Amino acid sequence: MKLKKISSWKNFESIESKISKNEIRSWLLENGPITKRIKKNGSFKLHLIQDELSFIEQEDKDFIDCTSNEIKLREVILFCNDEPIVFAQTIIPIETISNGLEQLGNLGNNPLGDILFEKDIFTKDKVVYALFENASSLYWGRKAKYLVKGYKFSVMEIFLINTDD
Repeated sequence: MKLKKISSWKNFESIESKISKNEIRSWLLENGPITKRIKKNGSFKLHLIQDELSFIEQEDKDFIDCTSNEIKLREVILFCNDEPIVFAQTIIPIETISNGLEQLGNLGNNPLGDILFEKDIFTKDKVVYALFENASSLYWGRKAKYLVKGYKFSVMEIFLINTDD
């Protein structure tokens, strides 16, 4: 899935007036597990794109204050009733897996939300929003920095709901 970020990351107040659909707004402001919301609305499926050590952009490293090059990159597409609804990317430094929570390194085909909202050891530190495009559509996304036992990682979700009315 080729999605290109076309705006800088901003806080919600900076982008709120640009969001024309209440459906998109509700996804961007969702506080609970995205997987639970999808399951409530239909059949859920996760397609794992990659889950391996990888190079990440400096901007992503800066967001989680990471200096290490040992980063696990996990990308998935979440489906509702066989329709892609969310592209998600998780960036997890190896030290976060080793010292924060080993389970983050072994998610496989399981949704991150299954542990992120079920354990009381995670803290959401910061959330920012940006606009993305592919060849034919514009989509809103969000990126959150989390802490687990003081170790950082990030989760980016792009909601595959066309911004056009």
